[in-house]
Amino acid sequence: MKKKSTLFERIHSKTTLIKGLIFTFVISSLFFAGCYEWSLIIQPESAPINSYFDPLLVAKDDGNPDNDWTNPDLHDIGLFGVMIPSGWSVQDSVPYTVICTDPSYNNSGILVYSAARSQTLQDSIPAAPGYFWWGSETDGEASLIYLDSLYITPRIFVGSAAGAFFVRYAIGDVNYWDRNPADDLSAPIPITIYDPVGLDEMLSEANIRFYPNPVSNKLTIEFKQYRQQVVDMGIFNLNGQMIKHEKLLHSATTINLEGVETGIYFVRLRNGKSTETHKIIIH
Repeated sequence: MKKKSTLFERIHSKTTLIKGLIFTFVISSLFFAGCYEWSLIIQPESAPINSYFDPLLVAKDDGNPDNDWTNPDLHDIGLFGVMIPSGWSVQDSVPYTVICTDPSYNNSGILVYSAARSQTLQDSIPAAPGYFWWGSETDGEASLIYLDSLYITPRIFVGSAAGAFFVRYAIGDVNYWDRNPADDLSAPIPITIYDPVGLDEMLSEANIRFYPNPVSNKLTIEFKQYRQQVVDMGIFNLNGQMIKHEKLLHSATTINLEGVETGIYFVRLRNGKSTETHKIIIH
């Protein structure tokens, strides 16, 4: 028989719940009481394995009446972080653009990877199991005078595992980061990574064009059908030594072969478990 709870137990339970909610609210307020917040995040719902995507992130004034965006001293080192699954990566040198209500103050720059900022994020907002923080900072002071909006466009490379994952985005600045982990932290944004049918077809001889061949200085590798896959390219001599290595991220890529000795070489293209090798002649 189920025991009925006493009035005291019910009151104590409700009091504990309320205290927990208040504690959570206070902690959340401490974490997210910054100057700006994410206003728009556009991320694809799915992507194929071994590919990349370029989300659009927009931050704006969080509406705090104490913010004074007209302050001429409003310059700081900006910080940006991405929580991603193990095996993923973010391309370094992430571009950002600051749009101001007075266009004469518009400015832009890049965010560069920082191991220290990545660790700060991990210490402040521990990543979920199987995930890690990629943290970066602006390459110099960023001006937010007359701020209207801030745009960040990272390139995120996904791994070879298919499944359901998520990504989180954090934004802040040095002064604020020293006190709290971030001005704003997005909710987990789901993304499904799938193994596409016909992956081998993209690396097939019929789908790839090498020109000119024979080649002297510059070789272009073109995919007739390109699905935004990351293709690992290596050029090897007859001794098996790799003389060139690049990641092909576009439907057509030109490789500089100036200074390479004449002879027969092999171009190896790899995407996940699929590998194809093609012969070229350098003269």
